[in-house]
Amino acid sequence: MVSELLPVITSIARLYYLDGLGQSEIAKICGISRSTVSRALTTARERGIVRISVDDYDPRDAASERELSDRLGLKRAIVVRSTGEAMPTVSRAVGYFASATVAKWLSGYRTVGVSGGRTLAEVIHAMDVHPDRAGVKVVQLTGMIESTSSRVDASRLSRMVSNRFQAACFPINAPAIVRDAGMHARFLSHTQIQSVRNMFGSLDVALVGIGTLADSAFAERQVIGDTDLAELRRAGAVGEICGRFYDASGTECLTGHRSRVIGIELETLRSGPEVIAVTNGPERKAAILAAITGGLVHSLVIDQAGAKSLLGKP
Repeated sequence: MVSELLPVITSIARLYYLDGLGQSEIAKICGISRSTVSRALTTARERGIVRISVDDYDPRDAASERELSDRLGLKRAIVVRSTGEAMPTVSRAVGYFASATVAKWLSGYRTVGVSGGRTLAEVIHAMDVHPDRAGVKVVQLTGMIESTSSRVDASRLSRMVSNRFQAACFPINAPAIVRDAGMHARFLSHTQIQSVRNMFGSLDVALVGIGTLADSAFAERQVIGDTDLAELRRAGAVGEICGRFYDASGTECLTGHRSRVIGIELETLRSGPEVIAVTNGPERKAAILAAITGGLVHSLVIDQAGAKSLLGKP
């Protein structure tokens, strides 16, 4: 029956793909319903009457990846070509095109630490399931930013990574930032939190985001108050990783904020074998360079505009 209709299907395909007519217009010309036109176009693709090709396009900038690795001493880098300018759009593009490679990087490790972050969230959300990775442990690196786990929170992302790799997850059931040093000490005395913190020193790899004093998930959700921000600014803070702010040398700023963060210490992160940072945007240049200079980051996932900024290119 379909073979008898092939001339009609081919005619409809030509009107749509070559002549650029809309489905409603084609329906009027052929005296059929719009749904029939839609089914005919589907059949045309399935039967090979229409063969769609797209010019080769590499979503990654390999030249910039090599240059970043060589000039900044990175272990490895992913640079995703820019598809837009708005931050959410760039984050989604980085996430979609980098996720498979990041998952491949993780496949060689047994204990994976995961923090929070907006662009990092896009990478993890885009990952496929890898059920063949038995024995993997996923460790949450910071407490929760908010009372309910958001899409970009370390608690949500660590559980997602554990699901992707069919791995055991070790969460931190506590806020990322508490009210004062006394409360901080009480949380750290909890057996469950101690057990997770004891795993920080044995991480094989850590996945982290990079924020700035003005633009981090903590600042965005107003978890950090104006007093803390002012104190951090005076201390020379240029970047944030795992809720901890550091200066241009990659050293954690010695402010009151430091004694209220529940999560991995920067010195512990620095001593690990590999830290993969996922971020985007030229405005994070100072934060990224400080993290690399200070040995906090060994590998980088970033967008093309951010990479050009790091390389000093227009």
